[in-house]
Parts: sequence; structure tokens; C-alpha cells
Amino acid sequence: MTHWYERSFGSDYLALYPHRDLAEAREDVAAIGDLIAPSRDEPLLDLCCGAGRHLLALHEAGYTDLTGVDLSSVLLDAARAGLRAGGADDVRLVRADMRRIPFRDRFQTILSLFTSFGYFDLEDDNLETLRSAYRALRPGGTFVLDTLNRPWTIAHLAPRAETMIEGRLARITRSISPDGRRIEKTVELTPGGEVPRSYRESVRMYSADELRTLLDRAGFAGVRLYGGLDGRPHDADQPRMVAIGRRSSRGEVS
Repeated sequence: MTHWYERSFGSDYLALYPHRDLAEAREDVAAIGDLIAPSRDEPLLDLCCGAGRHLLALHEAGYTDLTGVDLSSVLLDAARAGLRAGGADDVRLVRADMRRIPFRDRFQTILSLFTSFGYFDLEDDNLETLRSAYRALRPGGTFVLDTLNRPWTIAHLAPRAETMIEGRLARITRSISPDGRRIEKTVELTPGGEVPRSYRESVRMYSADELRTLLDRAGFAGVRLYGGLDGRPHDADQPRMVAIGRRSSRGEVS
């Protein structure tokens, strides 16, 4: 069985999100610097790094020990090319499942940005993602998770949209699962003269209490919630929910 996240993050994905660019990544990196002040000389992991825009922005900002992990070989190839063009050849790129990060006690900071969490149908798999991040952190390390804010997402759902992307028609449909916990998205892409292609996304949305509980179960301490990477207060009127937790300095591993 091929899961949606194994199919949807290919070359078409890059065309579907052209506005998620380096300029936006630079703004995110500046905000993260103000929010948690990560050391520029300590190891930092961009988990589900995609095409590497945040890694390039981090490199530009002076971070010297960067690693990106992603499952998509297509996006990793794009990241490798973009980093090389940006003079960031020293950034490490690793293909791996987010539930099984191939590092332990390695990173001072781990970033999970642009809704790269909640992809799995089983909650135990989403929990294992957090536990994997916890194990990959050094004792005292910090985890930043940027995801959807469920109340805002439900209230502002746009069920249908059409747009032209590089001369191709994209029909987008969105719905909320009957239990209110997942946003389901389908993109039908119709290239000129080619067979239409369809992609599905299904992302678990969390309430603040649910996310706190899951992070606590994974072992994280001192969890704080914000309404964005800029540190604004979290409430139902913010489109994003940003959680920050740390691995205990005593070094326990869940």
C-alpha cells in the first residue's frame, strides 16, 4: 500500500506551493531566532526539510551545523541543487522516515515547520514521530513544531478552489473528517495535453490540549504554545499553532 505522503511530495508539489519560497523562509528563520535564540554553532535539524528553503535561509543566517531529513527523494534532490546553488554544500541531507530519525542525542534544536506533522492515520505513529525527535535531541535541546490551528482551520475552510499553475489547471477540494480531527485535501492537476493527476493530503489537526498531551507523552518538558513563529499568543483566531518543548537536561529518553 502506498500512503498519500509517499506519492504527494514530488515535482508537482513544488509547483503547487510556489509562494512557499526563500523569502518566506528567511522571515521564519528570523522569527525563530527571536523566539528561541538557537545557537548558530550547535547542531540543528530541519525535520521534513522538503526542498530545503529553510535550510538555505538558516545557512544564510550563519547557522553552521545543519542537517535536513525528508522521505521524498525528489524533494531532497531539489534541496541538494538549491543548497549547492546557494553556496551551502556543507548542509547534510538524509532520506528517512520522520518516525525513525537516524540520529540519537545529536541536535540542540529540531524544527518541524509548515505542517510537517500529523500525517499518519494511527495516533501511535504521530506519537512515535515526537518520540523520535525527542531521542534525536541532546539533553536540554529544543523542539519547535509549527502546525495547523484546528479551530481556525475549520472556521475558515475553503471547500473548493481553482487556480492556474504554470499553465496547468489545479482543482482543489478540502473537507473536514466526520470526527473533526483531520483536514482532507485533494488536488486534481490537469496539464495541457497530459493525463490529469490527482494528489491527496490528510493531516491530523490538534487542539491545544491534545498537542500538549501528546508532547508530554513523548517526554517533552516545559511545553509552550504560540499563535505563530513570531511568538504571538495562541488563541482560536490564529491560523497556526506553534509548540515548543525541550528534552530534559537529565537526559531521560522515552
